[in-house]
Amino acid sequence: MDKLKALLLFLTVLVLSFSFTLCHQDFDVDNRPDPEQRLQQCRQQCQQQQRGQQLRLQCERRCEEQYQQERREQGRDAAVGSRDPARRQYEECKQQCVRQRHDEQQRRQCESRCEAQYEEERREHRRHGNPGRKREQEQEQEREQQSRKQSEGADNNPYLFDRESFYEQVRSEHGRVRILQNFLEKSKLLLGIANYRVAIAEAKPHAFFAPHHLDADVLYFAAQGCGAITTIRHDKKETHNLQRGDILYVPAGSIVYFVNKDSNDKLVLIKLINPVSTPGRFEANCYSSFFAPRSSNNVLSMLQTRSDRLQKLFRNQKKIMQASEEQIRELSRQSSEGHQWPFGGSESEGTFNILRKRPSHSSRRGQMHEADGHDYSPLKQLDIRVSYANLSSGSMIAPFFNTRSIKIAVPVKGEAYFEMVCPHLSEQRESGGEQQEEEQGRRQSYQKIRSEMSTGKVLVIPPGHPAVTVASGSENFEAVCFEINAERNERNFLAGKNNVFNNMDRAAKELAFGMPAREVDEVFQEQKEQVIVAGPEERDHGRRRPVLPMLDFAAAFM
Repeated sequence: MDKLKALLLFLTVLVLSFSFTLCHQDFDVDNRPDPEQRLQQCRQQCQQQQRGQQLRLQCERRCEEQYQQERREQGRDAAVGSRDPARRQYEECKQQCVRQRHDEQQRRQCESRCEAQYEEERREHRRHGNPGRKREQEQEQEREQQSRKQSEGADNNPYLFDRESFYEQVRSEHGRVRILQNFLEKSKLLLGIANYRVAIAEAKPHAFFAPHHLDADVLYFAAQGCGAITTIRHDKKETHNLQRGDILYVPAGSIVYFVNKDSNDKLVLIKLINPVSTPGRFEANCYSSFFAPRSSNNVLSMLQTRSDRLQKLFRNQKKIMQASEEQIRELSRQSSEGHQWPFGGSESEGTFNILRKRPSHSSRRGQMHEADGHDYSPLKQLDIRVSYANLSSGSMIAPFFNTRSIKIAVPVKGEAYFEMVCPHLSEQRESGGEQQEEEQGRRQSYQKIRSEMSTGKVLVIPPGHPAVTVASGSENFEAVCFEINAERNERNFLAGKNNVFNNMDRAAKELAFGMPAREVDEVFQEQKEQVIVAGPEERDHGRRRPVLPMLDFAAAFM
């Protein structure tokens, strides 16, 4: 009797184990965490396992990259399944194998049958499928390949950074700070700005960013909204109102905190960061890391306080939080306004509003605002010029190149497309990755790249690279630009009323173009506008303007 009970108990356990295994496998297939859940889990692991802010940020960035890869794969799988029913049935068959077979060998046999059935259906379809459908499938494959090539081309563009190139340094329900990847990580061609970083802070209405400091000089640009920012250096505290167009320089080591004063609009601050410790790397330091609850007895003795009081002080500290109306008034008290000195030169290192300065160029097609060291003294110290372009829809900045400056452009509003002549890309793509000597008389190879521009992206324009920007959306296109190495830089326009070819000698024109100088002048002097001109898509008296081949022409003379 006891043996019978034992046998029944054994069989019961065996059946339960078998059922649990099937349920567990079914759960694994049908209830795997989606990419968003895996992203959150990955971030939590980074917070728990990585010590040091830089390592944690690198870990979180890898999480973001894996998340984006999974999303792309999901999109491709969905697209394939919608076009190929046999493929979809094959995937479902494999899932059934996993759900129904608990033995590894049986599962592999089941999957082999699924694959054999799939191949048979494909052969049958090829034998009896209609030619029209076959041609349609071939066209779909061609479109996929073309799309993949275009995607790879965008990824291989070393001068364009898309939204995925940013990672979040800090985030809460009230705002976030996004950091652009190191320029040198993208390409060795950006070595000239390897020590600079770009960051964007977004504060929702009434959001307050807690006091912090960077081991880097920071140049702020207020792209949207209004706020108040406070800086503390030694025993000197300054508070400034921030409005759209304001520029503010904050030296390394300054304690900084700011608040969004608006009740409806968000505050957006674009930051150009120049680390002073490690090139291209910086740390955002909060004082709580020093006065942490686990601090040593030396810190407790220095503060002359108890450990429990210190724990209470920092227990609920946050980096981004919401402020009350009364707190905002207190934070804004004694704040100064941005200014524009009529005789040039700032009397202090406060804010300077670039949009209040008279535009360097203005027409019905748009405006160009610029500020340099004569307007705001910190810019002279940094050797930077800040410019702000506002192009009406369909207008363009005439093709030009800088002689010395490296321009970092950050779109603020609208859409545009951008074209640039790049000699270095062709050199990089020589076979074997090495530049080959060209036989005498052979023209050097250049490549023209085209990029779509919109908010969330960053573009770099090196010196000596002819470029053109066309506002392509239904609204104005606006962008702020930081021009590194501004001193002694000049802009050479290749088209428009002020183009450099108008200054050529007659003989030089005839020799260069192989035609009479008069005909050359007719081409280059036809455009009566300058700097901001009509774009190629604009209609003039019922006819469509052709695209100006100035970039191709510029490459021929470089």
